[in-house]
Amino acid sequence: MVWPIADSVLDSMGRALENGLHNPCHRSHDAFRRRQAMHSLITRIARIIGVWACALVPLCGAAQAFPDRPVTLVLAYSAGSISDVLARSVAQQLSARWKQPVLVDNRPGGNQIIAASLVAKAAADGYTLLLCDDGVFTLNPHLFRKLPYSLEDFAPVADLAQLQMVLSSARQVPAASIAELVALARARPGTLNYGSFGTGNIVHLAMDAFSRMAAIELVHVPYKGYPDAIRDVLANQVQLVLGGIGGPALQYLKSGAMRPLAVTGPSRSPLLPDVPTLAEAGFARLDPQVNFILMAPAGTPPAVVRKINAAAAVIVRQEIAATVLAPNGMRPLGASPDALAASLRQGRAAYAELVKSSGVRLD
Repeated sequence: MVWPIADSVLDSMGRALENGLHNPCHRSHDAFRRRQAMHSLITRIARIIGVWACALVPLCGAAQAFPDRPVTLVLAYSAGSISDVLARSVAQQLSARWKQPVLVDNRPGGNQIIAASLVAKAAADGYTLLLCDDGVFTLNPHLFRKLPYSLEDFAPVADLAQLQMVLSSARQVPAASIAELVALARARPGTLNYGSFGTGNIVHLAMDAFSRMAAIELVHVPYKGYPDAIRDVLANQVQLVLGGIGGPALQYLKSGAMRPLAVTGPSRSPLLPDVPTLAEAGFARLDPQVNFILMAPAGTPPAVVRKINAAAAVIVRQEIAATVLAPNGMRPLGASPDALAASLRQGRAAYAELVKSSGVRLD
């Protein structure tokens, strides 16, 4: 369609040019050559414009047609985790909105590097997305000298939700508060273990910081996921765990099978209103945060990124805020891609000292 239109336009331009320059009194050969040269120049310019027009049409059409086939959310956590609940809820809502399947592919482990590497190498078309926490980009660069991905390999899409966490213990641990836990740990140095969902994640680093602030010695036991750590807390194989309030933990926290000691964040959780914050317990400087985010491969068309962001923002702020996020101890976010990009850069700078003071290196 482009070339017939362009040729028609060129013919009209050429005739107009010849008519405008034509002087019946001076039909010189030089004038004719000048007209021909001008016509040739205009032809080349118009064809260049036509090439650009052809290139832009698929980009515009891609955003309008997206998605026209299944979309995959690669989740950096195990099945049954709070993030898995979030991912499947978002996927269900996106599928209903787009009339296309949105599948969740769990790829836990390796400090989320397995999932991040997979998506970094995927086609930049919006059909493969990474759902992870922001530690992939704020913590891992400080923990590993060399990563198989970088922030530049991704296009930030949306921040979904922030997780409020709880520090809890096995019911066999004779401590009903943070103060009692600190006293117990000082009396029995090196005998209390805590679980986290991997080495070098925000939970590990936060518990390491807690140990140093309290002048106690706790032993770290890494797990592939939060549910695995909970299982061993219930069996008193490990005595402590820091993780999400909702999801798999809440039933045990409410039944007494696990004992909640303190929650993260600036205020108490509606799910555990009698449990103090870490600040109330004397650890105001300890405020670990976990933000779940969506990322696409770098080069994904901006219009596709904006389309996914707009859908995700409505989903977390309106459609699942009360039914999924609140019962699982999460609050909705939903900022723009640019705001997420800025947040990741700021977070990376902010966590540099935390990682350095921990002495944790993973390579």
